[in-house]
Order: sequence, then structure tokens, then C-alpha cells
Amino acid sequence: MTTETIDRAEVFSRPSAQINEDGELVVRASAALGCRRALWYAATNYTPTNPPGDDSLTAMEAGNALEPVVVRAMERAGWKVDAPDPQDPATVAVRVGSNMLVTGHPDGTVRLPLTEDEAPQMFLFNDEPQAPVYGDSMVVEIKTRGPEAFRRWRTLGAERSHPASVAQAAFYTLGEFGELRDVVIATMDTGNRTWDWELIPADRLEKALQDACAWLGELGAHHVQNGPDSDALPDRDFSASSWQCRSCPFLDICLPGAAEDDGTDEDAEIEHVSDEEAREAVAAYSEAQESLKEPEKAKRGALDTLKAWMRRQGDSKATVGGRTVTLVGSTRYSVNYRKLNELLAPEVRAEVVTESESEYVRVS
Repeated sequence: MTTETIDRAEVFSRPSAQINEDGELVVRASAALGCRRALWYAATNYTPTNPPGDDSLTAMEAGNALEPVVVRAMERAGWKVDAPDPQDPATVAVRVGSNMLVTGHPDGTVRLPLTEDEAPQMFLFNDEPQAPVYGDSMVVEIKTRGPEAFRRWRTLGAERSHPASVAQAAFYTLGEFGELRDVVIATMDTGNRTWDWELIPADRLEKALQDACAWLGELGAHHVQNGPDSDALPDRDFSASSWQCRSCPFLDICLPGAAEDDGTDEDAEIEHVSDEEAREAVAAYSEAQESLKEPEKAKRGALDTLKAWMRRQGDSKATVGGRTVTLVGSTRYSVNYRKLNELLAPEVRAEVVTESESEYVRVS
């Protein structure tokens, strides 16, 4: 493991890959599962043709600004957090093969407070005040996600929803400790500012690391065979319609014209709707929504009144005004996805927790 300091501005502007003065291919840990052609473009100094727009940069800066918020939230929840100095972050480096380094800047390390069951030897005297007892130090990878991505992560687990973040954390763990340990993925929902965390056991982190090393190993072999030849391009790893391609800074070099192509099938049987018809539909929706507000409010008020009356009567069913009124009890069931994701490997979870896609319209 090597450690160095770097200017904060460079941390977020450095390329995803580059060839250092020793002729080694250096890949950012956050890009370890990225398209290998895109990594080659970056390493051989192609000029980005599709740099991030203002909205993307704003989202990136907002995500970076929220990381300390997550750290403080973890501390308030009882975690012991060791976060790096934002102006002087440390770099870790992991060697992959003979000619490649994977580098990055861990978000920090954390220690989880232990319960009496987890550390009984530390709770021998109940009448003596006890200082918090913490577990072993683990790398924490902090992410910010939009509401949909946050919900998907919380339900499926990072190994299925965002495998690149798990690979990133695996490299950080090996670089930080010289061994693999459990790792924590802490994520904030940028919509409502809630946060949650997931623990990935060391044995599954090892698989994520092996998969990432195998992925990068092919790029390393390409480098050995071709040297820093900018014209010797690896194959593309993703389809033109994928989000990886759509967000690639080298899209116009790799797929000229793809940025202007909206990816839709011109021959698809889609009903033609004019802009004016769309505006009329929004107006009709808003009018209908507004007309429902008062009846819904009245209905909720009536039900609250009936609930209070039924409770005072002590009856679960009564006839009032010729209608039967029933006080219905219901039980809600929930799944602890954090515990489920910790206990089950991703391939097993895929059989238990499935996902399907649907399409709907939301007007706000």
C-alpha cells in the first residue's frame, strides 16, 4: 500500500485512467468496472468530447457536499467514524498484475458499536458505567442516490444494484488494511435526506475483488500487448443504449452521432400526440386532481370521527344511518433488507427478491 496527499480539486478532476511515468496503467477505483475502451481513451490522452454538463456537475458537487452530512449522521447513530481531511485526502493503491495500479481515496473507516451479546467480556460489571465498545475498523464507502436508486439499493443490496461501488470498496479495503475485511456502504437518499447502511461480509468482498481484477486484467493484457498505442482500441463493453455509453465522456469518438440519436424506434407504433394535446392533458389532470382534494379531505375526516366513536363504544361493528361500520385491524409485515442482504449472497437474493419494470406517468 502506498499513501500520498493530493489537492482536493484534483481528486474529482483526475482522469479515470492514465499511464504513469513508469509506464504503468493507473485506474481509479471508482472506474474499476467501467468500459475498458473508455478507460483506454482516458489513459491514452484522448480529449473528452462529451464532458459532464452543468446539471451533472451540480449533482456531483451536491453529492460530495452531502458526504460529511452522512458522516455526522453515522456519528450521531453511535458509529466511530475516522474521516480523512477533505483538504488532504490519502491515496491507497493496489497492484493488479505487473503493469497496473488501482488507486483511490477512501471516504473513511468506521467502527460499529457492539452490543452486550457481541462483546460479553466487556460488560462484566453491570453496576459500572461502560464506555462504548466498538468492533474492528472497516472501510466505509459513502454514496448519495436519488429516490429510485436509493430504494433499489436498499431492496436489492449494492452487489446487485451498484456492483461498481462494491468493487471500489474492495480495492479501498485491501489498500487500507492489506487484507479484506467487512465493508460498509452508507447511502443517503437525496430526495428526503434519509440514510441507511449495508454491511458486506469479507468473503463476498473477496469475490467482488476477484471479479474486478479479472475485468481489469484483460485491459492490463491489452496494455502489455499494445503498449500506450492510442489507436489500438479494446472492444466496447456496453451497448449504445446503455447508461454507461450515454454518460461516457468519449461517446462521440466511440459512437459518432449516438449522442443525437434518442434511441427510439421510428417505426414503433406510438400514438401521435401534439404539444397542444399534451398541455391540455396536464390541465385536465390538474383540474381533476384539484376537484378530488375536498372530497378526500371530507372522507378522511368522517372516517376519523367514526373511528373515535367506535373506540368509545367499544364495538368493532355497528349499524349507523343504515350503513354497517366496521373497525378493522390490520397487520403490516416488513422485510429487514439490510439483514437479508448481509445473510444471503447476491445470486441467492436474486431468487428471493426479484424486480420487474413498469412505466407510468407522474405529473408534479
